[in-house]
Amino acid sequence: MRKAILMTILAVGPRELPVRGTAEVWFDTGSGSTGQHVTVSVKLLTLSALDRGEGLTALYEYESYHYEG
Repeated sequence: MRKAILMTILAVGPRELPVRGTAEVWFDTGSGSTGQHVTVSVKLLTLSALDRGEGLTALYEYESYHYEG
């Protein structure tokens, strides 16, 4: 049986997201890296409690699932 593991990844994207569809966000890919721009469904983005509510960009939590087995 496959086990689903929920992973939450912090992403930076536009403060105003479209109502539906996709948005381009930036993921930090680790130490010494420049990160990666990715287009994701806005349904998978939630404004992070860490966001300060200012500026043109916002900090989001992106939900992704990893499957084992």
